Amino acid sequence: LYTSVVGDAISNLLEQAGATVHRVNFGGDVGLHVGKTLWAICRELGGEHPEKLATVPDDGRAEWMAKAYVAGTAAYEEDESARKEIIQLNKQVYQLQAAKDHNSNLAQIYWTCRQWSYDYFDAFYARIGSHFEKYYPESSVADTGLAVVKKQLANGVFKESDGAVIFAGDDHGLHNRVFITSEGLPTYEAKDVGLIMAKWQDYHFDLSVVITGNEQADYMAVVLKALEQFEPKLAAATRHLTHGMVKLADEKGSGSKMSSRKGNILRAVDVLEVAATANREQSGKDQPEVVLAAVKYAFLKQRLGGDIIYDPVESVSLTGNSGPYLQYAHARACSILAKAGKVTPKPSDDLEPAERALLRNLMMYNVVVGQAVVDLLPHSICTYLYELSQEFNRFYENNRVVDDPRASLRLALVRQYADTLKRGLTILGIEAPEHI
Repeated sequence: LYTSVVGDAISNLLEQAGATVHRVNFGGDVGLHVGKTLWAICRELGGEHPEKLATVPDDGRAEWMAKAYVAGTAAYEEDESARKEIIQLNKQVYQLQAAKDHNSNLAQIYWTCRQWSYDYFDAFYARIGSHFEKYYPESSVADTGLAVVKKQLANGVFKESDGAVIFAGDDHGLHNRVFITSEGLPTYEAKDVGLIMAKWQDYHFDLSVVITGNEQADYMAVVLKALEQFEPKLAAATRHLTHGMVKLADEKGSGSKMSSRKGNILRAVDVLEVAATANREQSGKDQPEVVLAAVKYAFLKQRLGGDIIYDPVESVSLTGNSGPYLQYAHARACSILAKAGKVTPKPSDDLEPAERALLRNLMMYNVVVGQAVVDLLPHSICTYLYELSQEFNRFYENNRVVDDPRASLRLALVRQYADTLKRGLTILGIEAPEHI
């Protein structure tokens, strides 16, 4: 959820600056995590019985697979015989992909559950107003990554170690990482190389922004350093941004690290649900657009990098620095314009001090957005919009707008204020309603 919200905001920023942006998503449909999940699924089904998948409820598929991943991970770490079976299953998944096998029992289970995953993500992204032009499954770039690493092994970029192929990151002040296992399979590292090559082939990008959690920072540094040895332009054009984890406010003192392997993560749908509950208790209504505004703004107003302590009650407040507050501010401005009726907003050079102060703030919008584009940090947009709304409040409290001799000029300022709020909220992926 955090990655998607940040990625959308950065994409919107770049688009507003005039760039052509391609939003793509990289997902792991092969690899050891798939082997672990598939092993537990087959245990749950009593063997390779794809017909038994029909017993899994449609609305419970994602959670069912997540529990299988947790169970498979525990077995891999604690049971040597299970570990060997999972390693073998991992190899079988690569083999059925290569053979384009959709008919064997194992293949039917694999492809069905893979599709369930995509269906779940499609529904979730639609729910939060996100979208992707293309999905890159790991399986689609694994062969490319494998071939590139093997080629560069011959060129001396990589080297063999205990039957595996590694990049000696310690030669560059980093750490060593395996790119091809002793089983001859590509690791995440090799597949990321394949992904970069595939994206270049498809888009010939000027800039590729990769967004992940902080735990991938050292990993990606090695991948890009390896890439730099044979494709320096692509490495230089790839920018890796990382962020922390999301925890609920009452968890901030727990000190425990959440892990999908242990099953103790805070799910995206959990965050949306606690926000919906908090908003329902405040407003007495179901307001999906307000809930999304609350969550997105709470994430985006903090500088990208650290953990997010999410307070659902604070996020839905109409009186603080929140998404719903800014939605309300926009709706209020629209209400003022509607109340003015037939009075035509007209700008003027004849400005009083309060009008000039508001206009000066409005004119800072392009400066703030421009710097946010350079930094790829959307939190400054949040800061600007909140401060702008505070400036408008001071103006409106002390200056009559409707039924005033200066109404046409002041309505022009209100119109520009409403438009500026809407443009900024749009960058953040937040709806700007005329009524709330």
